[in-house]
Amino acid sequence: MLAFSGATRYSFEAGMVADVARRAAALGAFLSDTSEVDAWIYTSQAHRLPPLKPAEVSAWIQDWAVLPKEPLFTQDAAPGNALARHAREYGLDGGKGDVAAAVHDIARSIPQDGVPTLVLFYLWAADMEGPVLGDGLRQTADGNVFWQFLETNRPGDDVQTFLKRLSGEAPDIRNVHLYTGWEELEGTPDYFFYRGVLKAFMRWRRPRS
Repeated sequence: MLAFSGATRYSFEAGMVADVARRAAALGAFLSDTSEVDAWIYTSQAHRLPPLKPAEVSAWIQDWAVLPKEPLFTQDAAPGNALARHAREYGLDGGKGDVAAAVHDIARSIPQDGVPTLVLFYLWAADMEGPVLGDGLRQTADGNVFWQFLETNRPGDDVQTFLKRLSGEAPDIRNVHLYTGWEELEGTPDYFFYRGVLKAFMRWRRPRS
């Protein structure tokens, strides 16, 4: 699965979401026989997007993982893609990417008796209430989902700080990992990104098999 924030346009305009989506598709093809990646965008709540299919990666990214830069004049506006057409419905660019709400909504969608599920959870302009997020992650600790949070290495980020505390203060919650990339997430070569993400997931999955 892939989850990314719609709280601000910048990560879409700069190509960061597109890069994560491209890598998520490659991981999906490696991990799953179906190769499809369930995709979500979260603001004050999470919204399910059409599945990301490896054969349609470029088209999917253009529809759902990018937004054109806002023009100076309305007559210069580029034609909106599928994501832009759903902007109001999803609450895009509203300054809120509620991580706890997204964890809750996504966890409810995962069958409890299904195969282990890796969620690539891209953090950008993320909001949270620590205890609420902690409770949500604890509720899935014995389940079949692994939360792989992806961070852009921004100093002082509250969510990043919380997840680092969680690993030290709640070692029983083994299905959560924070990956910050090689210097910067978007600058991390594919090999190091895939290795960094899969290493934590496979370490969690191994005792279960």
